[in-house]
Amino acid sequence: MAKSNAILVPTNVKPLRYQLELEPDLQQLSFKGRESVSIEILEPTTTITMNSVEIDVQSCALTANGRSIPAQKISYDEEQETVTFDFGVSLAEGAASLEIVFTGELNDKLRGFYRSQYEDVDGNNQWMASTQFESTDARRAFPCWDEPALKAAFELTLVIPSELTAVSNMPIISETNTGESEGNGIKTIVFAESPVMSTYLLAFIIGDLSCIEQTGDNGTLMRVFTTRGREEQGRFALDVSLKLLEYFNGYFGIPYPLPKMDHIAIPDFAAGAMENWGAITYRETALLVDPDNTSAGTRQTVASIIAHEMAHMWFGDLVTMAWWNDLWLNESFASWMGDMAVNSLYPEWEIWTQFVSGDTNRGLSLDGLRNSHPIEQEVKNPAEIGQLFDAISYSKGASVLRMLETFLGAETFQRGLHQYLTKHQYDNAGRRDLWNALGDASGQPVADIMDSWVVQTGYPVLDTKVERTADGITVHLTQRKFTYDDILSPGESDPALWRVPVGLKSAHASASLLMDDRKTSSSLLASDGENAWVKVNPEQTGFFRVKYSPEDLQRLAGPIRTKELSASDRLGVQNDAYALSRAGMISATDFLAIAEAYKGEDNAPVCADLSSNMGGMDTLVWEESFYNGFQAFSRSIMLETAAKIGWDARPGEGHLDTLLRSTVLNHMGGADDEDTLREAAARFSAYADDPANVSPDIRGTVFALAAKKGDRSTYDAMWDMRAKATLQEEKVRFLYGLTSFEQPELLQDALNRSLGDEIRAHESVSLISLVAGNRSGRDLAWQFLKDNWAELDRRYGEGGFALMRLVSITSGFTTLDMREDVERFFNDHPAPGAERTIRQSLERIQLNNAWLERNREELAAWFVG
Repeated sequence: MAKSNAILVPTNVKPLRYQLELEPDLQQLSFKGRESVSIEILEPTTTITMNSVEIDVQSCALTANGRSIPAQKISYDEEQETVTFDFGVSLAEGAASLEIVFTGELNDKLRGFYRSQYEDVDGNNQWMASTQFESTDARRAFPCWDEPALKAAFELTLVIPSELTAVSNMPIISETNTGESEGNGIKTIVFAESPVMSTYLLAFIIGDLSCIEQTGDNGTLMRVFTTRGREEQGRFALDVSLKLLEYFNGYFGIPYPLPKMDHIAIPDFAAGAMENWGAITYRETALLVDPDNTSAGTRQTVASIIAHEMAHMWFGDLVTMAWWNDLWLNESFASWMGDMAVNSLYPEWEIWTQFVSGDTNRGLSLDGLRNSHPIEQEVKNPAEIGQLFDAISYSKGASVLRMLETFLGAETFQRGLHQYLTKHQYDNAGRRDLWNALGDASGQPVADIMDSWVVQTGYPVLDTKVERTADGITVHLTQRKFTYDDILSPGESDPALWRVPVGLKSAHASASLLMDDRKTSSSLLASDGENAWVKVNPEQTGFFRVKYSPEDLQRLAGPIRTKELSASDRLGVQNDAYALSRAGMISATDFLAIAEAYKGEDNAPVCADLSSNMGGMDTLVWEESFYNGFQAFSRSIMLETAAKIGWDARPGEGHLDTLLRSTVLNHMGGADDEDTLREAAARFSAYADDPANVSPDIRGTVFALAAKKGDRSTYDAMWDMRAKATLQEEKVRFLYGLTSFEQPELLQDALNRSLGDEIRAHESVSLISLVAGNRSGRDLAWQFLKDNWAELDRRYGEGGFALMRLVSITSGFTTLDMREDVERFFNDHPAPGAERTIRQSLERIQLNNAWLERNREELAAWFVG
C-alpha cells in the first residue's frame, strides 16, 4: 500500500517507538547497534520493509502476542535504500515489536553516523562521532521508517568510552560504568524518551566535549557544547540563544516543549547547522565567537544561524511537513522568522535591508531561470529531495511569506501562525493547512493568492508606465513572467499570472492594491505631479521585478543620491536594473547610468548588493578590450565611500560601519585600485609581525587583497600561518587569501591541496569554488574538477549543498564551446543529486554569452568613447 508521494517504503506498518542502542568504536571507525521498535501492523503481511543503507543486519525477529518469529530471509535493495524482512508466515494486524541487530561504518561523508577528526587545544589529533540525518540519512545509522510523516518516540542508549561525553535530543536519565574494552573504561548512557518526531531530527554526538550552560525562559536549560578547551567561545551563542528563546516563546505563544536545548559545535559539518530537536548541531564557524578574533560579520552570521535553527524548533520539529515537497514550510519560515527575531534583538543591524539582498534578491536571481522549480516541488527519491535545499525553498519562500505578512498585517499573520502551530503540534501539515489558518485569521482568500506563488515557477516583472498631470500621477502596470532568457527570445509570451500585492510610493503619497489581472492602474495625488518620481514595491516587500521607462528610472536617481528613498528601496532599484539588463530588457548601459547615482552611498547592505552586481559584470567582461575602462568605472562608484570609511575604525562606529568597510575595501581592491592593494600588502606584513596589529573585521579583506599582488613567499607564509591558527574562523579567512593569487601555479597548488589533510572535508568544495571565482583560476578549477571527479563524486556525489555548489562553478563561463564541454562532461559523468544545478549552469553559460553579444559594442563605446 504505497503512498503516492512516498519514496518506496510500504505503509502497511506504522512505527510507534524506537528503543535504540548504539556502540560506536572510534578506533575501528565502526559501530554496533540493536533496536526494539514498537510497531502497529495495519494490514496482514508476510514481509516488513524499512529504510536501510550501508547497514549490515545480523538478525531480525518479530514479537507479537508473546510469540517470537525470526525473519526467514533478509534482502537489501541498494537503489531503493531498503531492507526487507520476510517472515515466511502471515503477520496479523495489531501491535508487535521488531528486534534488530546490526553493524555499520562511521563514514567520512558527513552524513548519517559519521566520524570527524580534529586537533585539540593541545595539538593532538582526536576523533569524534556525530550525526546528520536530514533529509534521508537516519537509515545510514539504523534501520527505520525514514519519512517525515512516520513520527515516533525515541529512547536512545549509547555505549561509549568512559572519558567521552555524549549529547542527544533529550537529557540523560542514567549513566553507568559497565566494564572495559581493550583496557579502557566503558559507560552506558540512557537518554529520556523523546516526544514523537521524525527520524531526520534524531541526533547523537560523542566526543571529548565540554559545555557552558544557563537556565532560560520557562525553565529551559540552555547549553553550548564545544570540543574541550573551547567552551568560552560559546559564550556569545549562549547569550543570544537565551534572548531568542524568550522572543520565540512570546511570539508563538507556545513555550518550547523540551526540557533542554543544546547547541553543539562540530569540527566537520556539511551544512551551516541542523535543527535536531533539542540538540542543534553547527559547523564551528557558525556557532563559536572569539571576543578578540571574531569579526562583526561573523557575530551577525552566528546570531542569524542560531535564530534560524531555533525557529525550526517550532516550524519543522513541533510541526513537520508531511512530505519533502513542503520542505519550504520548514526552511522558508525559519529564514523569515529567524531574521524577524534577530531584528528584534539588534535593530541597528537593519536586518530587513540585508534580507532584501540576502534572501529576496537571491531568490529572484535563481527563480529567473527557466530551470528553476516551484516552491512546492514534487519529489520521489533522495537525489530529488536533496536538490530542494536551494534559494527557492529558503529565500524565495521566506520572501513570499514576508510579502504575505505585509499584505495581511503583522498581528493578523501572527494570530494565524499560532492557530496553525496549535492545531498541528506533534503532527504533520501541508501548505493548505497553513493557508486555512491564515485565511481564518484574516478573512482573506489566502489560498487563492498564495498558490500562484507557491505552485508555479517564477515571478512577474511589472512593466510600469506613468502618466503625469499637475496634481497627480497615474501608474499603469502590466505583469508578465520574468525570465533571464528573454535575452534569447525577446517578448516571448507566457500565460503565467500572479495575484500580486503591489505598493506604490511617491514623495508625498502612497497606495496599495492587489493585482490579479494582467493589467491594472492606480492613481496618486501629488502637488508636483509633472515632476514626481514613483517607486513601485516600497521597501522591496514584494517578490517581483519592476521595469520603469528609461526616463522614470532616471527620475529615481535624485532621491537615490539624496537618500530620500530608503536603503531597501535604493538597494532594490539598482538590483532590478541589473537583473533587467541581464535579461536584455534594458541595456547594460542603462544599469551603469543608474549605478552612477550611488557614488557616495554609505549604507552597508546597499553597497554590498551593488558591489555584487558590479562583480557579476566584472566576471563577464574581464577578457574584453574595454575591461580597464570598466574597472575604472567600478572604482569610481565606491571611491568616495572608501576614502570616507578608511581602513581603521573610528570611535562611535556602529555594526553597519564595520560591514561597510570590508565591502568597499574588497570592492576597490577587486577592481585593482593600486592604493588599496598597496595598503593591504602593508597590513599583511603587520599581521605577520603580530596578528593583533590587524582588526579581525578586516583580516579576510587584507588576506585576499594582499594575495592579489603577492608572490610565492606570500603564498607559503599564508599556509604556514593557517596551520598555526587555532580559530577555525581564521583558517577560513586564509582560504580567501590562498585562492586570490593571480599566478596559475599557486592556484593549481591550492587546488591540489584541497583534497588533502590540510583542508577539512567540508572546506574542500569551498576552496575549489573560490579558485573558480578567481578569473585566473576559473579554467584551472574546472579542469581540476574533471581530473578528480572520481574522488569528488565519492565524497559528495550522493547530493546536498556541497555537490550543488561544486557543479555550479561552471556557471561563470561565457562561451558556447565551454557550454558544450560542461554538457559533455556531465553527460558522461552523471550527478543525479545536482541534475537541476547542472541544467541551471548550462543555462547561465548561454545567458552569459548572449549578454556579451548583445552589449559588447555599446559597452565598448561607453567605456572607451
